[in-house]
Amino acid sequence: MLKLLYLMLFISTAACDLNEFKLKTQTTAMTRAVVDYISNFYYNTSSTVNMYQISQPANLNNIFDMINEILFHVNNEIVVQVDSLMDLKLSSRKRINNIIFVDSFESFKILYDRMNYVHFEYQGYYLIVLTEHVGDIYLTMLRIFKALWAKKIINANILFMLPESINDASLFTYYPYSKYYCEADVPIQLNHYRGYKWIRQIDYFPKKLTNFYGCHLHVAAFSNPPFMIINEDKNGVVSVDGVEGILLRVLAQRFHFNVDLYTPKELSGAILKNGSTTGAIKMIVDSKVNMTLGFFASMPMRDAIMQPSSVYYTTNLVWMVPPGKPQRALEKLANPLKFIIWILSSLTIFIGFVVIAAIKFQPKVIQKFVFGNKTQSPGMNFVNVVLGNSLHQVPMRNFSRFLLLLATIYFFIIRTCYSSGLVKFMQMDTRDQHMMTTPQMVEENYTFYMKETAKVYVLDMPDVLERTKLMSFPEFNSKLMDMIDDPYYNGAFLTTTGHLAYRNLKLYPKRFHEYAPKPLFILNIVIYMNLGSCLTDYFNEMLFKLISSGLINKWASEFIDEKYLKEPVDDELKILSLEQLEGAFELLVGGLLIAFIVFCGENLIGRDILKKFRKPKRREFLKHSKKLNPLKRKRTD
Repeated sequence: MLKLLYLMLFISTAACDLNEFKLKTQTTAMTRAVVDYISNFYYNTSSTVNMYQISQPANLNNIFDMINEILFHVNNEIVVQVDSLMDLKLSSRKRINNIIFVDSFESFKILYDRMNYVHFEYQGYYLIVLTEHVGDIYLTMLRIFKALWAKKIINANILFMLPESINDASLFTYYPYSKYYCEADVPIQLNHYRGYKWIRQIDYFPKKLTNFYGCHLHVAAFSNPPFMIINEDKNGVVSVDGVEGILLRVLAQRFHFNVDLYTPKELSGAILKNGSTTGAIKMIVDSKVNMTLGFFASMPMRDAIMQPSSVYYTTNLVWMVPPGKPQRALEKLANPLKFIIWILSSLTIFIGFVVIAAIKFQPKVIQKFVFGNKTQSPGMNFVNVVLGNSLHQVPMRNFSRFLLLLATIYFFIIRTCYSSGLVKFMQMDTRDQHMMTTPQMVEENYTFYMKETAKVYVLDMPDVLERTKLMSFPEFNSKLMDMIDDPYYNGAFLTTTGHLAYRNLKLYPKRFHEYAPKPLFILNIVIYMNLGSCLTDYFNEMLFKLISSGLINKWASEFIDEKYLKEPVDDELKILSLEQLEGAFELLVGGLLIAFIVFCGENLIGRDILKKFRKPKRREFLKHSKKLNPLKRKRTD
């Protein structure tokens, strides 16, 4: 009989459509409002919602019933993870979409004290459901919003149900900035859920920082041209310029806030080994300012204690090196032609003289065939062809003329190329190649100068690190100006291509700084804010628009012109000075000196040779002439 009863129950259950079985609809407006939030907001922003419940033991059953009912109605829509306080310690993932059930401020404070930036995304979304309220509900909300603003959590709403009606639930939020106050946490009613819908169609979490209504934001900044330039006029009015100065002005104009500028004594500051900080970094960590600008490159150690914005500018980190040693005047004369051209031309001339010397030992027939019939000094003729001089006697034979034509064309082209570039190179400040790579500098025992904050970039370069000298910002600039133009100075300065181009633009045309072209790192420039700052998303959205429109690159081009990374070539024709012709005069004096030495040698050595070989021949000629002409001999006697 019992088996028959089980069989009938199984058949009847299988025959029924289980999908038709539903729990009764939400019994209160508050549960219906939470389900609406999950279905129409959280479902569209994430795949997971985190739920927390903290309450007095007497109210636990009420909260559990509410959560169970909510979970049933959103079961097929989104993953809802119900976390306990213990789960916060066991998991390091960040919670972004959160629903918190509490029955009082004291219960909320239990969770709040465990909230940190490691486990919670402060710019996430927080729906706080007040299941019970004892005393002044407005005061409870004020205390909750005050605590949230201390962590700069602004995407937070409080939902509660009026005790006199289960079909009405009120939704409150707060706006930190308005035309009536700044940095306030006053509860303001956002919406009202009545029956089965909201009475107003507005955003579930409205944007709250699109307008600061003239409120003041504190900014730590210092002059670091060309990125941040701070000017003060005679009336004490401070203005900012440069790439980041313009960016700050645009942000202030777009979001309607006023800037309170602070310049720390230590400027950018640093993160010390013991974890302490100085300068602008300390002001951010201590929340004394809202943000800092001044050419801050994103680094892991900085990102761990400050909130970076999106990268809005990149630049290369390079070594600024002394110029190459200046070339001597005679060296400049060789510049118009490359070394290989000089080698080939010299080899051609050498082969020409060797051939001429070899043919000199050949029979007269061959000499006439190659040199020509009446050519007495083929070597001098070859020199005249090389130098472009005219020949006094042109060979008559076709083969000789063909050889002359080939040599004339070749050396005409070489002379034309040389002479066309000679004037240009004589006017240039030509130097030897400066240092191009870090290993070359290490080999030459260079000293590497850098700012104190830049040491992190060479920690993985032991050869560089042991030769590094750290300097403060003013010391760095002073040392740079004193030493970088000395071609015999063994030192390099760590800088960026942006700073280098700006310096060269300001110094042109009097001075120019060289650099090793291979970058050490690519720096990503950001704005740093307080960790978990509520400004980040709003500023990032604006930065994206400025970058995509090309405005930031346009501002940068006003201060950073990359063509000044290479020394500009002055093509203007100028009159040659005596100093520029020094090489020609040295060559002339050297040639005259060689000619004088040869002349003296001929006079000293040639006389003895002439006496030895010419005088005996003269006597024999006189004796022979006397025998042939005796009459003339008598007259002379």
